[in-house]
Amino acid sequence: MLITLDTNLIPRKGILRSVEISTILRIASALGARVALTQTVLAESISARRRDVREAMDAHSRTVQKLGNFCSVDAYYIPSVDAVVDDWEAQLRSAFEELPLSGDDAVEALEREALRIKPSKSNGTGGRDAAIWLTIKRAHLATTGPTHFASNNTEDFAIRKGSDTLHPDLAQELGERLGDFTYHKDLKSIIRTLCSEAEVSISAASFPEDLSLSIIDQIVAHGDLKNFADFVDVSPDEVGPIENITLDSLRVRSAYSAEGVVVGFLTAKFTLVLAAEVHETLGTAITGALGGWFEMGNEGVALFDITVLRDVRYEHPWGPEDDAFDEIDAVHPG
Repeated sequence: MLITLDTNLIPRKGILRSVEISTILRIASALGARVALTQTVLAESISARRRDVREAMDAHSRTVQKLGNFCSVDAYYIPSVDAVVDDWEAQLRSAFEELPLSGDDAVEALEREALRIKPSKSNGTGGRDAAIWLTIKRAHLATTGPTHFASNNTEDFAIRKGSDTLHPDLAQELGERLGDFTYHKDLKSIIRTLCSEAEVSISAASFPEDLSLSIIDQIVAHGDLKNFADFVDVSPDEVGPIENITLDSLRVRSAYSAEGVVVGFLTAKFTLVLAAEVHETLGTAITGALGGWFEMGNEGVALFDITVLRDVRYEHPWGPEDDAFDEIDAVHPG
């Protein structure tokens, strides 16, 4: 089985492994499926990240320069555009196999663009879409298993805009192999096709001790942590020492099963209890809300990867309490 995604379904910002992509990757592993991006999609995603980061960096520089007209701005670390893009490429390559573009397909893609042949557009553009399609078609015809291709570019790949039916011109190209080729217009469609919805009940007791320790490490090292005022200039080594973690208000937002594997996304409030020797300098605890992808095992939760943190702060006995779940729902709806 081959699962492959178009560029428009790869995140433009933030981390790669959203709950939907994490679910697809884990379910694919359980099913023995390949999850791949064409060479063209990989290049498009890396290029888009570079453009977006450069634009954000330029906007940041302009803002700092304006602020400098009114006050002194202390120096602080900002990664280079190359460093951010290199990290993004590493995330992509660690998650997906690359399907190379053959020279013959590259030539045909340009010809299709000139001749207005699907998935190229009637205005003479769309050579990259043609290259993506030809690479996927070649990979599908070279194997005996099913292929699942997801793209929200329904205007070019589907029978009509908004449809989840492959365009008949493209379907005809697959010949006898059309029966095991499925076009999806979003990631949820892949998940619904390959999985069944599962009913899962998870409590704090579902997390074994070693996994709880892993969650502590993930929170302390998570990139989102520096989005919060208390941790802007704090390195992971400066956060602790942490005595234990408590999780409450756990809520499973979605769960799916395939081949005996159950995966999903949940949210929870957390409290990292700090050692007494740092109460006066740091506080009594670190509190916040998290969202993460989980996999169930025979004894409870077997794997847990945090994808988002919200409302993280050092807590003092007089500190306020907030509910950050509405923000998490906006990022990862169930």
